[in-house]
Formats: sequence, structure tokens, C-alpha cells
Amino acid sequence: MYTLETDLAHYAWKSILKQIMEYGEDVEDERNLHTKELLNVIVTILDPITSEPPEGYFSSTERYKKIEKQLLETENHVDGINYGKRIREHFGFKLGSDIYSVKIDQVESVVNRLRKCETSRRATITVFDPSIDQYMEDIPSMIMVDFKIRKNRLYTTAVWRSHDIYGSWIQNFYGVKGLSKYIADYLNIKLGPITVHSISAHIYKTKYNDVENLFI
Repeated sequence: MYTLETDLAHYAWKSILKQIMEYGEDVEDERNLHTKELLNVIVTILDPITSEPPEGYFSSTERYKKIEKQLLETENHVDGINYGKRIREHFGFKLGSDIYSVKIDQVESVVNRLRKCETSRRATITVFDPSIDQYMEDIPSMIMVDFKIRKNRLYTTAVWRSHDIYGSWIQNFYGVKGLSKYIADYLNIKLGPITVHSISAHIYKTKYNDVENLFI
């Protein structure tokens, strides 16, 4: 287990990479890919507003803006998973014989709960759907996002069952930041800390040299 609080996201990213390379255990996954892994890496970014991605990480400003909207837009796929659709259209309830004939926009639900009660502990978005994901090969890596208002700031916690730290942590953080900022702006409150909990935080063996080059 590794926990960290730091102001800026790119410092956190490098710290996690270093910890995994130094202390991670060798794990071969279900696809026979070799990784180094730490379990339960929990990182809190205290100042997400001024956090910027590492220089040159995104190929363009347009790409960065797309990443910030990846959890809000229903046509935006990430690693084969449409997180926006999972969050805003996938779940619902029946009317008559139709399955999920009434769609639930979980972003709207979170906003409504927090408007109704600022101290609510029920403003949670779920991504994993056991009715289908237990039987699929490609399933969501991010499984939930939780929101709390404390001291007139929005606190966000996002949980990944599996997290490719070198390849995906940066873009995933900025996706969560985009979602959190959208909700904070809607509620007219400040964006507070963002916590990312990676149950399996890992680096693929094919990227070991790339990671080491970051510290040269």
C-alpha cells in the first residue's frame, strides 16, 4: 500500500511510477502480460485546479480538452469503454417489459442530491455493471466516483480496480478533473481535492525503459 498527498498531479504520477519500479511485485496478468504491481495506491491531489499535464504529454490542446470531457460525453470511448455512456445513459429502470427504458443520468443525479443536501454521502456514480461485466473480457477499469461537499468545496474520490499508471493515470486524472469541475461549477462551489484509489497500480514490462527515462 502506498499513500500520498501532494499539490500537483504530475508530481504524484512520477512518485507512483518510482514506487512501483522500486517496490512493485512481478505479476503476470490474465492476458499473460508481465507487470510490476503495487496494491492499493491512494493519491490525493490537493490543488487540481492549477495541475497541468507533463509538458508534451498530450499531442494537442484539442486532445487535452477531449480527455477532460471523456467522462461527460456519451460518444467518447476510452480503451474500448464508453465511460460517458456508462455514467449518463447505461443504467435505468423498467417501464413495462422494456429493459432500462428510462435512462438515469448519474451526473444529474449527483448534482440533485448535493443541491438537496450539501452533507449527503449518497452522491456516487457507479460504472461497473455486474449484470454484463462479469461475463465480458473488456470491462471498465474505473468502477466508481464519489462526491462530497465539505467546507464549500467539492471533494472527489475515484476508484480503479486496475490502473495502468504509466499509460493511463495522467489522462484518467484529467478526465476525473473535468467531471468534478463540471459538477462544482454547476453547484457554484470550489473544486477541492481529488483522490485516486488504484486497487492494482501497475506498469507493463514493455514500458519499463520509458519509465526509467523519465528520471534520467
